[in-house]
Amino acid sequence: MSETPDGRTRPTPRPRPGAKPSPRPRVAGSRRDRDDAAPRTATTGTTGATSAGAATSSRATATARPRAARTARTQAAPAADRSSGRRFPALALVLALLCLAAAAGGGFLLYQRLNPTYVDSSIFAAARDGVRALYAYDYEDSEGSVQGKLDVLTGELRDQYEEDLGQGGIIDTYEQVSATTSYEVLEVGLQQVNDAQDTATLVVFGQYVVKSVNSGDQAAPEGSECLVTPDGAQSCTQTVRVRVVKVDGDWKIDELTLLTTS
Repeated sequence: MSETPDGRTRPTPRPRPGAKPSPRPRVAGSRRDRDDAAPRTATTGTTGATSAGAATSSRATATARPRAARTARTQAAPAADRSSGRRFPALALVLALLCLAAAAGGGFLLYQRLNPTYVDSSIFAAARDGVRALYAYDYEDSEGSVQGKLDVLTGELRDQYEEDLGQGGIIDTYEQVSATTSYEVLEVGLQQVNDAQDTATLVVFGQYVVKSVNSGDQAAPEGSECLVTPDGAQSCTQTVRVRVVKVDGDWKIDELTLLTTS
């Protein structure tokens, strides 16, 4: 109820059913206006910017993916070609190195064959003892001296010496002058040896010494490499090349060449 200016009381009207209460009047610039306006503005601006950015990003992603795939496929073929091109020069280089290694190995084996690092010492002993026996002779044991020569020979060389040392040959001359002969070995050098080391060619350096009843009375031939020793013998420098072979486990001389004759 309300009171009128003249003092009378007037009943307060009741609100009608279903009627909404009138909103409270608001003053412009009030806090509520600011609060209501700010979220709407921020929400609207943020949502718009976000939506625009998402749309732009989606379009950029959708556009960029096919380009990257095309680029990868375009670069794959040249890369494979370059890889294949690199393999072929590398293979050629490896083959060239293998060929060089094989050639070097073959050359080394050939050098070792001609210049072995180890040679059986019996080869040198065979050449030394064989030449000594071949040049040894004593008129007091003529038959034994001849047999000693033949024992160190083999093949055609043995047949030749057996014929030359027979009766009526040089042995008769040696017996008449009471000759003795010998060979003083000074050095033995290897010239060649086979892989099995059962055949070798050697050079023997030494002095061939002959002494007889008249050797001391005769001067050495002029220009020769001989000299008369104090005991009346003649000593001559003589170098021979011999080839020795193994026959039934024993070394024999099957070839002899005089390199110097005095």
